[in-house]
Amino acid sequence: MSYNQKHILINDPKTGYNAIAEQYGQHHKHLDSFDKGVFVKYLPKQEDISLIDLWSGDGRLYKFLTPLKPVKYVACDIAEKLLNRHPNNAGRVEKVVCDLEQPLPFDDESFDLATSFFVLEHIEDIESLFSEVYRILKMWWVWIIGHFIQRREFIWKKDKNQFKIQFFNHRIQDLEKIAHDCFFDIHLIPIYENASLIGHLLVCKKS
Repeated sequence: MSYNQKHILINDPKTGYNAIAEQYGQHHKHLDSFDKGVFVKYLPKQEDISLIDLWSGDGRLYKFLTPLKPVKYVACDIAEKLLNRHPNNAGRVEKVVCDLEQPLPFDDESFDLATSFFVLEHIEDIESLFSEVYRILKMWWVWIIGHFIQRREFIWKKDKNQFKIQFFNHRIQDLEKIAHDCFFDIHLIPIYENASLIGHLLVCKKS
């Protein structure tokens, strides 16, 4: 994974992440360093909750979420090859292939907690996604988002091929407004690295 070069193939998220499914786990340590586990303090204190990890990939957040002992754990991603690598936990994890640009295939108020990390930059219709997550969350529960400020696009390498994955540069001010417009109460937590702002945690509470 690198950040340079121009005039390179751009894949849609499904194609791109399916292509690098086997190597994605090599980047977990780098991705974990984004907020260094700070988001865990914003997880619900209750156990036995229902949760959904939207854009779960191969289960990078799994180690942070299983201590909640959820009664329902749904891992949702558009890239089925990546999702197939998500831990199964003896069948207690439900894996659902879904496109976050489309209506989510879940009933109203199905979940207590939703998480999404390194996701929003791949979604064009942010307003619809916020509305859909609001719909599937129970009242007063939360959606925790990790949003990285991606100033340069990743370049992925697979065999001899190089490519980028479709990217949309959403400003944090716009995301905050959309969250409020969709009736979330939102708490922004800036994330710094070496005194430079690299992103935010967005804790969105359904109200």
